[in-house]
Amino acid sequence: MKLLRIDSSVRIQNSKTRMLTDYFLEQLKTSKEYSLKSRDVGINPPKFPTDEFIKANYTPETSRTPEMKSALTFSDTLIDELINSDKIIIASPMYNFSISATLKAYIDNIVRAGRTFALDENGAMQGLLGGKKVLVITSRGAMSYKNGEILQSFDFQENYLRALFNFLGITDITFVNTEAQDFGTEDLKSSNFKQSKKQLSELAKIW
Repeated sequence: MKLLRIDSSVRIQNSKTRMLTDYFLEQLKTSKEYSLKSRDVGINPPKFPTDEFIKANYTPETSRTPEMKSALTFSDTLIDELINSDKIIIASPMYNFSISATLKAYIDNIVRAGRTFALDENGAMQGLLGGKKVLVITSRGAMSYKNGEILQSFDFQENYLRALFNFLGITDITFVNTEAQDFGTEDLKSSNFKQSKKQLSELAKIW
């Protein structure tokens, strides 16, 4: 089994998503053999797309100049990592109700026509990454993002990532959301963190 781990927190020492992802991989190791490729876009974010990137991306591959091919080199590397993986783990803290800017930069580098999705002659789109599994481990500062709760409408993290990976053809997506990690009481922070570890332990047995 080939795993791709994507960290997107700008924190190092106190990153809950990094801790939980480490924990999940330890649990997974007890029941499954896997090879791991790690990509830390939180500490080493991809460059934002530029005018050169966009022009190269929308130029047919056979017509690209050497400069255009160079502009897409790193994007191609990121996409190859996705294609070559069976399962993908994304460690994603919630920043201002959504994903980090570093993870968005990564996404803007991997969503490309002809590589991760296709357009037919009628304009219909098809994801090209089908058959993979995605686990998203999140950390949120506040609570009440669940269905029917106060901050549900502010959750632009899970809905966005689920829609994005569906668009790329991945429908087997699991979220483990750890809430109240900044603004909860110490007991609540600890309880929610332990609950996420329990979820991850159970998931490791079947994932």
